[in-house]
Amino acid sequence: MSTSKIVYKDIAPGAAGNATVATSSENGFSSPTELVGDGTTAALATLELNQWALDGSRGVHNGQTVSFWSSAMSGADCAFENVPVITITFSQAYSSVGVTLMSDFPGRPSLVNIAWYQGTTLKISKDFAVTSDIQFCEQTVVAFDKIVLTIKKTWLPRRYARLTGIVFGVIREFGMEELRNVQIVQEMHPVGVELPTSTMTWTLDNRANVAYLFQEKQPVEAWTDNHLIGVYYINQSARSSTSVYKIDCKDSLGVLDDAAFAGGVYTEKSAKTLFTEIVGDDFDVDFGTVADVNLSGIIQATTKRAALQQVLFAWGVCAATDGGYEIRVFTLDDTTEVIGEGRTYQGATVTTDALVTSVSVTAHSYAEDANGGVEIGGKKYTDTQTVYTVTNPNVTANTKSNEKKVTDATLVSPAIGQTTAQRVYDYYAKRDQANAKIVLDGEILGDCVTVPTPWGTTVTGNIAKMEITLSNTVAASLTLAGA
Repeated sequence: MSTSKIVYKDIAPGAAGNATVATSSENGFSSPTELVGDGTTAALATLELNQWALDGSRGVHNGQTVSFWSSAMSGADCAFENVPVITITFSQAYSSVGVTLMSDFPGRPSLVNIAWYQGTTLKISKDFAVTSDIQFCEQTVVAFDKIVLTIKKTWLPRRYARLTGIVFGVIREFGMEELRNVQIVQEMHPVGVELPTSTMTWTLDNRANVAYLFQEKQPVEAWTDNHLIGVYYINQSARSSTSVYKIDCKDSLGVLDDAAFAGGVYTEKSAKTLFTEIVGDDFDVDFGTVADVNLSGIIQATTKRAALQQVLFAWGVCAATDGGYEIRVFTLDDTTEVIGEGRTYQGATVTTDALVTSVSVTAHSYAEDANGGVEIGGKKYTDTQTVYTVTNPNVTANTKSNEKKVTDATLVSPAIGQTTAQRVYDYYAKRDQANAKIVLDGEILGDCVTVPTPWGTTVTGNIAKMEITLSNTVAASLTLAGA
């Protein structure tokens, strides 16, 4: 039996990236701006008396980044004559349930004061005892734009105060004893004629005496054992009692569907560069081993997700968000994994779609023209269209017409029109779609798998969709494209 959980980052969305750190209390080799990063400063040995064990857990300090190390040393009573002060300001207001301090034991603070401000108005000032290297200082504050952290004492006497990171909120873990009805739908499209979003809905039956804010765009991770199933961002939540919350989440592509893209005109533009520019600083992208191509055409003003779909379709690659924080860009895997009957539920099905008689893709060529019908960035362009068609050679007089047309792929130029039409035809020519329910064991979208059928055969295809029920035995209903 596996162990499943949800990791909820109850943080102020965007606060870390918007934070400006200022202090005059740091040692010269500190880098206080790193405090609002990921808090992963390594444990270091610094040759101070009685400060570190000879157990191999620390590397010798040799220029590595140290987020904050106070210039002053505490006294025999652990207090400071000149207290270290760190001020963090934001250009806009945020809300959080508190602050998490990450520290390093030899210089761990034992007492700090945290003050939250809105402009020049002090909202609240509170002392917190620090008893661990990861200490959550719980205090819900709404609409603050400045935090002043004052380190009053260290854990041991005559120590420099050390902090490795500051998180504007807290990271919480929920096991299956607190979770109900965790449903995850992960989806991609094999040829990019659309760019689906993935979702997660879950209900929390809260066992702790804690009230949650559940702010929009806060990240939520779904795990089974050591496998990260996916990362989703809160879209909305509803509270039905003191302890019960229902939360709806969407993936990074869903978040990008809420963001506007101004559009542009492109000539021999790198697909990787264009994709990265559209995503912007919102999320990271993993291009893996995908080869770059140059694209020509336009993208009209739209959402970022719709703009990415235009790039993917013309490029001929896929994208998915499962398995991590990055948007994965990839080509379909053709190395088959056989999923045996021991991991397969009864009831696999295979659906055969109607024969596709032809596929046509319209290519676009744009030229600047004051009388043109397409306007981008204040300029007008004419759109010269060329239709590229691939016809099914197996069509007979009795075959019902079933044409697939793509007319609005504005990054498909005449140079790639025929190859694009052939690629789309090759996808639709694979008429079978298999559905099977398995015990999940690390499979991700795009994987090529073989599953058994109830009639003694097997079916092979790429995973285009997974509907996952999170429990201590994680079941996933797979949709295999091109089976």
